[in-house]
Amino acid sequence: MVEGWIKIYAGSEEYQAQLIKSLLENNDLHPVILDRKDDEFRIGVVEVYVAPEEVEEARTVLAENQAS
Repeated sequence: MVEGWIKIYAGSEEYQAQLIKSLLENNDLHPVILDRKDDEFRIGVVEVYVAPEEVEEARTVLAENQAS
């Protein structure tokens, strides 16, 4: 991941991060998932990041999807 990218999601469920990543990719954005879970116990968070120039559009896409 490139320095300066913005976190737009953090949660404990990997599938939710994957769904968000897919939703953003379907809208021509380029998200990255960062898995911060412990390797042995799988406790922690999974985060989704986007480039600074994509933050506004990513937040709009997520807000529109929640409203549906």
